[in-house]
Amino acid sequence: MKLAEEADVLIETHGLTIEGKSRAGNETWFRIRELGIALDIGRCPDAIVPITSVFVTHPHLDHSLGIPYYFAQRKLLQLPTGTIYLPAEIVEQYRELIEKHEELQRTRYDFKLVGLAHGESVKVRKDIRVRAAMASHSVPSAAWEVIETRRRIKPEYDGWSEDRIKDVRATGVEVSRALSSSLLFYTGDTDSRIFELSPELFRSKILMIECTFVASEDRHRARQYRHIHLDDILDVARRFENETIILTHFSSKDRAAETRAAIESRLPASIRDRVSLALGPERGRRVAS
Repeated sequence: MKLAEEADVLIETHGLTIEGKSRAGNETWFRIRELGIALDIGRCPDAIVPITSVFVTHPHLDHSLGIPYYFAQRKLLQLPTGTIYLPAEIVEQYRELIEKHEELQRTRYDFKLVGLAHGESVKVRKDIRVRAAMASHSVPSAAWEVIETRRRIKPEYDGWSEDRIKDVRATGVEVSRALSSSLLFYTGDTDSRIFELSPELFRSKILMIECTFVASEDRHRARQYRHIHLDDILDVARRFENETIILTHFSSKDRAAETRAAIESRLPASIRDRVSLALGPERGRRVAS
C-alpha cells in the first residue's frame, strides 16, 4: 500500500488505514481511506483533494488553511462538489472567506460548507455517521466521533436456522435491530476539559487524542494555549477503555526521539500496549514495540 507522498504518519488498526501529518503550529490532517473521510485539512495536501467529506475541527491555520485550496483544486480537476464540515459557529465566516477568494480569483467555486452544532451528525455512508462532539480550545472547536451502525439478530432469535428466520420475516416481523457503536473519536485541538465535556471519547474503539506537550516544564504552556499535556492523559489513564489510542499534535519544538522517550518512560502498563504515536518518520510505531 503506497503512502501518500505528503503523509508522514501511517497507522493501520481495526481495518482502517489512517495516514496524515500532525505537528502543532505546522500542519495537521488525517485521511481514513476505508471511510472516505478526512479529519482536518492542514494546507490541503494532494491526498485530501479527492475526499468528498472533510471534517475540520477549528479555524487555526495549521488545521484549516487549505479549505479554499481544496475547492479550487476540485474545480481544476473537474471533480464533483466536496463538502467541508465545520463547527456551526464559524461556518458563515468561512463562507465569506471562500467568496472573497472567488472575488480575488475572478472565478466561482462549486463549494459546500456545512456547520454542525454539538450533538448533530451527518451520514457519510449507509452504516457510518460522523457526530460533532464538544471540545475545549481557545477558538470555537468541535471534536468528531465516527459512529458505526450494524444490524444484529434480536436475542430471541439467536440460534434459529436461516429458514425459520426467513419464515418469521415473511410474516412482517422485524427479527433484527440496529446497534450503534463508536468506531473512532478525534479530539482535534483541545484542553483537558474535554474529558468531562465528552466522556464518550473513553469508550470509542479508536481514540485520536492530542498530546501537544510532554516535557514537565511545559505544563504551564499547555494551560496557556489550551492544549493537552501528557500529565493530563496520565491523570485519567484508568478511564481509557479504547482498544487503540493514537497520540497526535506534538509540539514542533521537541524532537521526535525526545518525545518518544518521554512518553515511553511514563506511560503506565494499563495503556502502554494500546498507544501509538503520530510522530513523523516513525509512522505510528507502537510505544511497546
